[in-house]
Amino acid sequence: MVLQSALHHLASGPRYTSAAVASTRIRCLSTKGAPEVTLYQYAICPFCNITKSFMSFADLKYKAVEVNPLTKAEISKWSEYKKVPIAMVDGEQVNGSDEIVSKLINHPFIASSLQEKLDATMTTVTFAESEGSKKWEQFARDDLASLLYPNICRTWSDSYEAFSYVKDVESFSSFQKFAIQNVGSLAMYYAASKIKQKRNITDERQALNDALVQLEEEGLGEGKQFLSGKDKPNLGDVAVFGTLRSIEGLPTHDEVMQGREQTALVDWYQRMKPLISY
Repeated sequence: MVLQSALHHLASGPRYTSAAVASTRIRCLSTKGAPEVTLYQYAICPFCNITKSFMSFADLKYKAVEVNPLTKAEISKWSEYKKVPIAMVDGEQVNGSDEIVSKLINHPFIASSLQEKLDATMTTVTFAESEGSKKWEQFARDDLASLLYPNICRTWSDSYEAFSYVKDVESFSSFQKFAIQNVGSLAMYYAASKIKQKRNITDERQALNDALVQLEEEGLGEGKQFLSGKDKPNLGDVAVFGTLRSIEGLPTHDEVMQGREQTALVDWYQRMKPLISY
């Protein structure tokens, strides 16, 4: 199942190099070119979109390969890991969005690219490791991402529409598109109840709205432009944006965002869009 397979916790522990090591790498190796990245993804997977948002923010070009959620044929022959995202970074397989971002953020090209975009008081390490950055990145991964799943498949028709992205995947045959949209959406619809039960959710839309209210009040209160609290976004901003971006164009996104016209969240989302495009 598309999003259910992605809802997993990754191993904890230090993910980024120290500021001293990072700055040394930038000085010594910044002439190296960008890493070659191929991303295996589902278009509506929030974790895949966190990864893509980070790469876009870092001005990293990459190749995206859409994975068939029913057969996983694009990865099954060579990867024991069957979830997405998977990235091949300069020929090395990296599994999971957290690990992919960790791998990329320490690359000299990306570290240098990020530094040019950050607030004057930020480094590539504080961009990812400040208290606020870690708080909102975790919020995006652990809270917001899992709430999106039951919201975009509240009904079978919602689930069916969520899978409409397959119509634009040129690598899928007509039969594959038909099968994915019909079988995948049905499986997704029935799996939503398990997510709701696991998280003790009785009203999925209210739970999502409550999470977004928390985001507005705690992250964007007092006139903050970004969740970073500075003039430029940090990794928390990027992760939350990527999560919400994963359902852009679906009824859930329209309802929860359009219902917040002229609010801090909508203003923040519009500020983020020019910085992250894919």
